[in-house]
Amino acid sequence: MHYGAIIRQGWRGFARNAWVLVGFALVYALVIGLLSCLASLVSGRMIEAGAATGSLWLLVPYLLLLLLQVVTHLVGHVALLHGGLLAAKGQTFKFNDLFGVSAEIFNLLGFQVFALVAILFGLLAFGIPGIYLAVAYWFGAYVLVDRRVAFLDAMAISRALVTARWFDIAALLLVIGGIGLLGLLACGVGLFATTPLAVCIGAAAYLELSAEQA
Repeated sequence: MHYGAIIRQGWRGFARNAWVLVGFALVYALVIGLLSCLASLVSGRMIEAGAATGSLWLLVPYLLLLLLQVVTHLVGHVALLHGGLLAAKGQTFKFNDLFGVSAEIFNLLGFQVFALVAILFGLLAFGIPGIYLAVAYWFGAYVLVDRRVAFLDAMAISRALVTARWFDIAALLLVIGGIGLLGLLACGVGLFATTPLAVCIGAAAYLELSAEQA
């Protein structure tokens, strides 16, 4: 793999759409934070009320807030992946363009659940299979958003893309993780920039692998 070219492609795509991507990351974090605070507040009220019948009415808004957090996470994940792919392809886009594939959220949920279960079983089986699958399925979400395929197909395609280059991809993931760590070290504020940048670099790597196997 051409690491330098991949990082440059991801960086150029990010720089071209930095305001949109960073703005989206900020809005996403604020919404998730607000929902989390509200859920914690309702949960605290439920604990204070104990097992009293009067606390049962709080259960419905609490469950709704949890559901909203899950939906927001899925919509945000799909939107950021879509933005990363558009950026890596050299396109310029607006904020509302990020939500062009929001219909894939349930597909993404299926992918996350099945991939997580497979990885956990792999980790229980002496660890090595789980580590392999964690890397092999990393591009699954990109495949799902880019090609609009079912999540099981996305898992299979991702594994096919990665297996021959597993160690190369693992090394790239360390680099991407390092970029995220830099954002975390900047009092966490840098994550609003490094997270979409990492997604753009991941998208550039996915596009290179796809081109190689086309």
